[in-house]
Amino acid sequence: MRIIIDGQRMPVNARASKDIILTLKSMSKMLNWGIFFDAANENIYINTKSSSAPILPPERQQPEDGVESTRLMGKTICIDPGHGGSDPGAEGSAGTREKDNTLSIGLLLRDRLEKNGCQVIMTHDSDKDVSYPDASADEELAARVDIANESGADIFVSIHNDSFTNNLTSGTSTYHYGDADSMRLANLVQKSLVMELLTKDRGARFASFYVIRYTDMPAILVEVGFISNPEEEVLLASVDGRYKSQKASFRLS
Repeated sequence: MRIIIDGQRMPVNARASKDIILTLKSMSKMLNWGIFFDAANENIYINTKSSSAPILPPERQQPEDGVESTRLMGKTICIDPGHGGSDPGAEGSAGTREKDNTLSIGLLLRDRLEKNGCQVIMTHDSDKDVSYPDASADEELAARVDIANESGADIFVSIHNDSFTNNLTSGTSTYHYGDADSMRLANLVQKSLVMELLTKDRGARFASFYVIRYTDMPAILVEVGFISNPEEEVLLASVDGRYKSQKASFRLS
């Protein structure tokens, strides 16, 4: 693990561990420094000038993938990045926001699906409200369902981050509304995410979330990890974690 302070790399290499990361985060909070852990490259960036996040180098580009599978060719999939616009969703202790994580994963998943011959409908492809700014929660959810149903999509996938008051709670879960196709889809994606991310398997479960209850097609809602858990917050905000999340979600059939 490399530690970079104000753009200068410290002459020390340490093994990345939860204790070191939490210690540096606590120190930065006490001294009002900005800090960011790049899990993909095992770099910790610290900004001693202010509490704002350090300016990071350009993100590492993932290798371009060719056609991996024809099983989804001709299918239409609706991707719903959770929250967005005036609704940031949950926030981690380091200040990362759910809406940023879900949008990034959703866009990466869209690109991968399109490369493999799939038509992709996004409920939103930028940081904005789907219905209108400051709409009620019900109006916002209804707008997402309307986009999916009007598109005639074959599959609906809503992407979220979980959160809980106990910051030790962790893991990945995938929800369905109980029909056979959605249950099968949820189990496939859940298994793939846990294998790729090495997170705790919280299972594929029944739930009555609005966006999977009122969509006309097989639908799932994925809670990739707990943004309230310091280690999973780092995973969700990292280039590598987001890439692995969309890679696992690609296995939709």
